[in-house]
Amino acid sequence: MNWINELSLLWETLGIALIAAAVCVACAALICKAAKKKPNKKVLAVIGAAAFVGAILAVILIARTPMPI
Repeated sequence: MNWINELSLLWETLGIALIAAAVCVACAALICKAAKKKPNKKVLAVIGAAAFVGAILAVILIARTPMPI
């Protein structure tokens, strides 16, 4: 039964990371649009990957922090 909880946490973490990456890519595209420059797909992909990894690390660090009672 414990593995179900672990899989649930995994999917939740991946969902949070994907949403954070999508928000970062959208913000980068809007910044490029505001600067009147054509967004480079390779740069947007790197931004998305970095945001995904950063969000995963943030969730892991937050999960390790004990909650105050």
